[in-house]
Amino acid sequence: MTDHFSNLNYKDEDNERLINGYFAKKRQQEREEKERLEREAQEKVNKKKKGGNLENKVQPVQNPIINPNSNLQFVTDEDLYEEIVKYLNIQFPNHKDVLSRKLSFDADNKIMKGSSTYIVTAIDMYLKKELPEYRIARQIDLEQNLSMFKGFYIDSGLALRTLTSSINLSEAKYLFNQLEQRGLTEQDFPIWINLQGLELDNNLNFNLTDESSFKIRAKCLNWENKTTYLNIDNFGLPKKEYKTSSRCIWTNNNALSGSNLFKDSGLDSGSSSLALSYDDGRVVLVKQSNEGQTK
Repeated sequence: MTDHFSNLNYKDEDNERLINGYFAKKRQQEREEKERLEREAQEKVNKKKKGGNLENKVQPVQNPIINPNSNLQFVTDEDLYEEIVKYLNIQFPNHKDVLSRKLSFDADNKIMKGSSTYIVTAIDMYLKKELPEYRIARQIDLEQNLSMFKGFYIDSGLALRTLTSSINLSEAKYLFNQLEQRGLTEQDFPIWINLQGLELDNNLNFNLTDESSFKIRAKCLNWENKTTYLNIDNFGLPKKEYKTSSRCIWTNNNALSGSNLFKDSGLDSGSSSLALSYDDGRVVLVKQSNEGQTK
């Protein structure tokens, strides 16, 4: 470990007291950390005695979610667009037709165009690696400024409904196998999964990470198609039906569907093509500085 004070000249007692205080505090922190680890180890032993193989029993987990963030922006810098395309081509050289070639930059209006569930997930991977102060917007973030997205669609999530439909079934099974390892069952359908926090492999499978967040038993995903709503939950999903509202949710019976905030501020949770991209699609970034997490 580097000694941050090895090159200092101690010219007075104040400096010496400062240094001594630093190392005393450091030793105290090390003792506290050691005690914490010992307590955790003992707790594991106690749990095992009380509950048998408790550690082997998988409990349903829903990862912490990031609080809503209204610091939203489109990709408006052409250099950033080019860096994104470069990353996509290097990371996914066999999928240019699905990823980089679906994106374009409008130099006149200074905006990147195009979006799909695959594109958004891949760009989130780029941000995590190259611009970690940013992330892809989640549905709850988009809800903070709906007027900003009028006339565009913004991909934000996946709707996992069933393992009986043939539409996107292999993709659904791949995802569900991972959710099973986190303690979920088919009784937890339908499940909303935020695109932010997912990662793609070389076959464009969606993979959960420690940052992934999802909502189990998201009932609105099985509402009748075009049900109207007004209020939302902490994932940005419709909370209850509201007959006089102009906002509606589109649904279907696909095994897995892409989901997006649609042009009229409704929620489209019934996109059958996970790779479909149009010029009115937009990728939205969130600046992560000072974000908190809630459990």
